[in-house]
Amino acid sequence: MNVQSINMQAKSSRQQQAIVRREHLVDTALALFSQQGYDATSIKQIAAAEGVAVGLLYHYFPSKSELLRAVWERHSFLPELRALLLVEHGETAACVLQKVAERFSAMIDRKESLFRLMVRESQSNSEVADCLHAIVEEGITALGAYLETRVELGELRPHNTALTARMLLGTVLTTHLARLPIRPWVELVTQLLHGISAHPN
Repeated sequence: MNVQSINMQAKSSRQQQAIVRREHLVDTALALFSQQGYDATSIKQIAAAEGVAVGLLYHYFPSKSELLRAVWERHSFLPELRALLLVEHGETAACVLQKVAERFSAMIDRKESLFRLMVRESQSNSEVADCLHAIVEEGITALGAYLETRVELGELRPHNTALTARMLLGTVLTTHLARLPIRPWVELVTQLLHGISAHPN
């Protein structure tokens, strides 16, 4: 093995270690944010809980708000939503939207404390509110763009796709936050696709 190969392997190993360390910091921050609240948790506390220097934490995250965004990006629905929308043209919009609703619902069940934390903290903290807004809008944009492709294929009629995306994701989220017992995602998708008018135009 030559020197260049050894150096490349060492660089790759360091990069992998950096990724793992970053993920550990994000998970530690989530745990402390959930226990103490965002405002009451300091960068110093997160660094101490992870056993690293404050400077190292700032190396990965320039500010606490950047760390919060990393927490939300890692633990929100965005990664799974993006994967669900990478579908073949043969899969119907009804099928995809039902999967989106079901998977989003299941994820909220698994991470309800995170969602309630973000919603609660966003009421009094502009940093949390801005982070939550950015992530929500990114999800709506992604789902809206998928719906636009189905319009272009002729499966859906032209409409405000961002509004449809907001209605679907918003209904799932509020159903959980309000602890409503009935979650008829198939019916929700059917109603979104077909409407409620007895005399559609």
